[in-house]
Amino acid sequence: MWIKGKLFLGEIVEGCVGFDRRIREVRKECKPDLKLPEDSIIVPAGVDMHVHLRGLQLSYKETVTSATSEAVYGGIGVVVDMPNTLPVINSEETIKLRLAELANHSRCDYGIYSGVTKENVDNLPIAGYKVFPEDLEKEEVQRVFSSPKLKVLHPEIPMSLRPGRGNRRLWQELASLFLIRGKFHITHVSNLDTLRIARTLGYTTDLTMHHLLVDGERDCLSKVNPPIRDVTERRRLFSALFEADAVASDHAPHSSWEKGLPHELCPPGIPAMSFTLPFIYTLAFRGVLPISRAVELTAMGPSRILGIKAGEIREGYLANFTILRKERWRYSTMYSKAIHTPLDGFALDATVHGTVVEGKVAYLDGHSYPVRGSNVFDDTGRS
Repeated sequence: MWIKGKLFLGEIVEGCVGFDRRIREVRKECKPDLKLPEDSIIVPAGVDMHVHLRGLQLSYKETVTSATSEAVYGGIGVVVDMPNTLPVINSEETIKLRLAELANHSRCDYGIYSGVTKENVDNLPIAGYKVFPEDLEKEEVQRVFSSPKLKVLHPEIPMSLRPGRGNRRLWQELASLFLIRGKFHITHVSNLDTLRIARTLGYTTDLTMHHLLVDGERDCLSKVNPPIRDVTERRRLFSALFEADAVASDHAPHSSWEKGLPHELCPPGIPAMSFTLPFIYTLAFRGVLPISRAVELTAMGPSRILGIKAGEIREGYLANFTILRKERWRYSTMYSKAIHTPLDGFALDATVHGTVVEGKVAYLDGHSYPVRGSNVFDDTGRS
């Protein structure tokens, strides 16, 4: 299959890409199989390395199908799922259960993290491990520290889990960085100091758009862990757009009745997987970021951290593309079971016209299609 248009190849140039599941050739001219709008640009599809797809016994919150349909609506070609579902994904049995569910229902490419576990699951096709605050007190976390696989830290300490939102102080986020060792990625940094200290310690980092944009924790919709910091910290965090290794959504949907509980009882989490990429490219279209930096944050950076051949329009890489148009619209979810977010109505200038996943059209002009994604950490049968 061939597509033709304005491609990001280090800069925006006219060209053609020939592909099946992977990119086979990039050249100047071709006869395209898919006609694109004249004003569109083709960039590498987003890689979201921090999502909560729910499913299994939490399907009342979100299903793998609804979550990954939301992903391709937001221009995401690869999602990597966190293990705190029900059952928790932290054994060979539950890892295989989860991978089977994603193989049957995911509409984009995927990977999963294991939770901290007593079992040695390094030989399984996982992205790595997620380390939560409570894990830092467990004996088995030392074995995970020694694993060559990627570890992702939720940057808080066990003290942060005590009742009361006042226990989630900024210093606790910073303290967590000194309790780990090995190949670590620090996710959803909520302030610039966390990012800069993490980088001096040799760790990679990402940030979320809600920690940047949402005006404090005002209600259950804006409740999230780590919490959204005050206006001073949020303004300082804008520098992270030029310093972080990646952006991530931390897509964390809950049912409407759960978010309707009293503030101390409602679960934390903001579901805005489809917001991240359009917002970053909106900044590029408005001249705030170079388009090369937008590609770095949404695709190249997370692919590099994960060690996967995605995030670039390059021969041998996954044929995952996002087709963007410059058009004003206001944000809302489309396929997620979570229909309200604190980012609803946000004005964006980048519209996802289409998303191609491993050479198949997964989303196009308002319609999601039932393509079948693959585990990007399983090389079995890939070519």
